[in-house]
Amino acid sequence: MGKLLTISIAAYNVEKYIKKCLNSFIDDCFIDDIEVLIINDGSIDNTANIASKYMKKYPSTFRLINKENGGHGSTVNCGILEAKGKYFKTVDGDDWVDKEALKELIDFIRITHADVISTDYWWVNDKTKRKIKEIKNTFDSLEYRKEYKFDDVCRHIYINIHAMTIKTEILQKNKIWLDTNCFYVDAEYVLFPVPYINTISFLPKPVYMYRLGLETQSMNLLNMQKNCGNHEKVIRRITGLYNKNKQTLSIYKSEYLEKAIAKLVTSQIKIYLSYPASIENKKKIIKMDNIIKNKYPGVYIKMKNKAVVALRKSNYNLYWVSSLVLRKVNKL
Repeated sequence: MGKLLTISIAAYNVEKYIKKCLNSFIDDCFIDDIEVLIINDGSIDNTANIASKYMKKYPSTFRLINKENGGHGSTVNCGILEAKGKYFKTVDGDDWVDKEALKELIDFIRITHADVISTDYWWVNDKTKRKIKEIKNTFDSLEYRKEYKFDDVCRHIYINIHAMTIKTEILQKNKIWLDTNCFYVDAEYVLFPVPYINTISFLPKPVYMYRLGLETQSMNLLNMQKNCGNHEKVIRRITGLYNKNKQTLSIYKSEYLEKAIAKLVTSQIKIYLSYPASIENKKKIIKMDNIIKNKYPGVYIKMKNKAVVALRKSNYNLYWVSSLVLRKVNKL
């Protein structure tokens, strides 16, 4: 029997956290059913040495792959190429999983044929170690373990990277490939497969434990400013996906991508607002919004963020106040 699940660990300078991550995959109930690929992304700390000990102790489960630094997307690309499991899931080296929920996921993999399995997850405060919010994918009349047509439910949900377990075949057969040396590629990972996803199932227990509050996290607003170009690049790739497939996508998948792009563009406007107010940054917002309005009207009407709506209604005259308020609230 082959492995049921491949776990691809993105590991870059996580010596402080990697043991907790890897220990969460050690359980007699499922250790023989999984492969854990530890993709060491050019770490300069003790990450690789720690990981190698797990590989030596559990050689049929853990495998350390050392590579030059290429960013999170490159670790996912490497994991996809090397994966042997029926399903594929990514985990960051500073996060971990709940063993009981992971066992339930693996047991379900034995019997399901769904293209994607969605599981809930927790935000965990890095300082207090307390669970602070459960992120759920749910909708009225949801039946756990039922296999749904993706078109029937996708208007009610959004499957992000921490929630998604996907058939490895979908990733490999369709050559899903993420940008390297680039932040925000999580969106690429969960959206590039959408044209090929036909079915989805849901499980009730949160599997993923997402460590919140690290200064290095890319969604920190200061880091978003530094990586603004990366965010723009990802938007271009996702809109490219939309353009390439819009003639063949169902109306429901088209709307799913439109809503996802709307979130990304709203975040991009937030980044522009977070800089010190200037004519140049105001022009960037107007230019992007006009491009979306003219080229992607479906995305434009799905951008329902109150600040964006207010900017539009004021003909962007509220830009100066909006920028000031956002910077003050975020202590920039």
